[in-house]
Amino acid sequence: MTIRNSLRTAGVLATSTLALALTACSADDTSAPQKDRASESRTTAPEPEQPSAPDRTTGPDDVGDRVLAQVTGRDSIVLTITGVERSASGKSVTVSATLKNTGTKGFFGISAYGGTDASITGRMHSLAGATLTDTANSLRYYVLRDTAGGCLCSTALRALDAGEMVPVFAQFPAPPDNVRSVDFQLPTFPNATIPLGAAR
Repeated sequence: MTIRNSLRTAGVLATSTLALALTACSADDTSAPQKDRASESRTTAPEPEQPSAPDRTTGPDDVGDRVLAQVTGRDSIVLTITGVERSASGKSVTVSATLKNTGTKGFFGISAYGGTDASITGRMHSLAGATLTDTANSLRYYVLRDTAGGCLCSTALRALDAGEMVPVFAQFPAPPDNVRSVDFQLPTFPNATIPLGAAR
């Protein structure tokens, strides 16, 4: 009885020892790949992108285009002309600009920019009063109109808050191709001399 019990106990101990050894080996085999995968994840993860600065329009230098001329009108409104382009046909010229309220109060005098020609539809809130003057040939050009009698220019303009800037444009009949500069005039602003290239 004693010998049989001893053998049975030895068999149980051997089986337990083998099971523990297999468990230890299994744990070692699974932990190594996990450690490698974690290390790889840390080295290949992309760095977060830095946020870009927001766009701002806080001054005449922020118009985003070249400045051809800049004049200041009534109530600290600054007119900055940023582009003058002849059409491909050479029959018209488009003037691009910005209006900015550099004062500390809202500006409500937009209606003055519409001029005095009552026959122009919607002129009171537009740039219908703008003109181009060819001083060399003593010719003045007015804003073109569409078939409905409205101007080919910025319309539906509203009051400008302090610090606010708005892009505007006006389209005119083109001076002769040999004219290289003209005077742009908008009511309440001084004349602004701007270059005029040939048709492209």
